[in-house]
Amino acid sequence: MEPTKFNQLIKDWLGSDQLNWRRIVSHNRRVAGTLFCLMLLVIIAFYIYNVLPVQKGYQPALVEIPKGSTSQIICQKLLDSGVIRSSILFKFYVHWRGTGTQLKAGRYEFDPSMTLGEIIDQLEKGQVVLRQLVIPEGLTVKQIAQLWERSEFGSADDFLSEANRIHWRRAYDLSGDSLEGYLFPETYWLADGSSAATIIETMLEYFVERWSPEMTKKAENLGMSPAEIITLASIIEKEAQVDKEREIISSVYHNRLRKGWKLDADPTVLYGLGNPSRSLTRLDLRTDTPYNTYLKKGLPLGPICNPGHASIMAALQPVQTDFFYFVAAGDGSHNFSQTLAQHQRMVRRYRRMVR
Repeated sequence: MEPTKFNQLIKDWLGSDQLNWRRIVSHNRRVAGTLFCLMLLVIIAFYIYNVLPVQKGYQPALVEIPKGSTSQIICQKLLDSGVIRSSILFKFYVHWRGTGTQLKAGRYEFDPSMTLGEIIDQLEKGQVVLRQLVIPEGLTVKQIAQLWERSEFGSADDFLSEANRIHWRRAYDLSGDSLEGYLFPETYWLADGSSAATIIETMLEYFVERWSPEMTKKAENLGMSPAEIITLASIIEKEAQVDKEREIISSVYHNRLRKGWKLDADPTVLYGLGNPSRSLTRLDLRTDTPYNTYLKKGLPLGPICNPGHASIMAALQPVQTDFFYFVAAGDGSHNFSQTLAQHQRMVRRYRRMVR
């Protein structure tokens, strides 16, 4: 285009017969400033829309991140679940923080009020959803394995296989041929996908934490080892249904042990038979197993369940009594006797009551 024609176009556009280049430059600056402000507003709006919380007042979103997921796979899962709006900003944030390989697998719960930064923080820290696993007092290792399976953490067979590894007994210097007695009953919080090894180690660690040097000293004062105390506590755990009776039941067994008598504890016979779901028979009482305290003097081969803290303390500090016998009273409590004649009367009374 010729210069004269160009100048004429500029004049027509500006509505003036006289070209004013300062005016032209000033006008262009205003246009550029306007465009810059618009772009800045767009960027701010994009940031607010994609980085600030997605929504408020809605239910949290549950997202499962499989093991081995890349940041790209994680990003897509968050998009599909409505947790984030922009894959571009997510990838930028992760790249900027240098944590692309540090996002952890698991089942997450993301609140709709969380910002993008908070979401990435949670993934980096592995703050997954935890589920409760309640281990009651008095369960055997096998029963804990069954509870593990019912709670859908894993199979009972896998749990038992892990529990039977000699590694655990060596690592925690435990006597006996199993972990019976040492899987501490408690309420545990576990992530989905937790292994049997994880919960077993957690339970053993908790047992170690709860067993204090003072408890070792109490055992020594009784002339017993920690393993013997746990074995006695496991019997108390199976016998006691009323908390206030634990120390009294403990005193009966300590009295019998001092006299060199057989303990005559029904739960030990049941354990030796595999804990059948029926009442004991006279034949059962005559069946020879390492746990039959009707046939063998002293404590059985090892613990018959995993006792709680109360039963362990009862084994360590029995009350002073002259009782050598007890029998169920029919309401969960027991009748205690000093002599065999008294005990036999109580047994006859109980049998009449349950007929």
